[in-house]
Amino acid sequence: MYRGSTLDSFLQEKENTLMKKIPFLFIVMAVLLIGVSVTLPVKQASAETFSFCGASGGTGGNEYTDSQTQGLIVTEVRIWHGSRIDAIQFVYKNKQGGKIEGTKHGGNGGTLSVFMLQPGETIVKITGKHGTVIDSMQLLTSNGREQRWGGSGGSVNYTYSAPPGSSIFGLFGRAGTYIDALGVILLTK
Repeated sequence: MYRGSTLDSFLQEKENTLMKKIPFLFIVMAVLLIGVSVTLPVKQASAETFSFCGASGGTGGNEYTDSQTQGLIVTEVRIWHGSRIDAIQFVYKNKQGGKIEGTKHGGNGGTLSVFMLQPGETIVKITGKHGTVIDSMQLLTSNGREQRWGGSGGSVNYTYSAPPGSSIFGLFGRAGTYIDALGVILLTK
């Protein structure tokens, strides 16, 4: 038990401690009672998602699927072509600026064309014609640039367009000597 001055000093110490906490307690009560909001800086997490659309074309060859690795940016598309689309390869850049070559899909024939994307540019549409293989392919970018490869064959048109907020990140389908079928992998950020 406290007696005399010991009790007084104990109470004085508790009062001083409480007085130091009152501003904090007042802020907590204000937040609870009147809904004061405080914005704290928060690092946003990557919210990249991938989805598949398609595929169009024939049933020959073997299945293929480009990687769905977050944090990559498409920088170029390599197309080997002649009267058909022989092979396709996407090339990416990682956050450190390093070049990452995707898997080449298709055969070894055709003439190589390289379609380079400009900084900030994305692929927003792929169209073409197919029969039992992909006969032609055309890319359209977010900057309005377009390029076509392949021949004039194919009896069926195909079109894949990325919705707003998305871009074409890669391909999937079937391939052997040629690109037999293709669909798109969409990236949404």
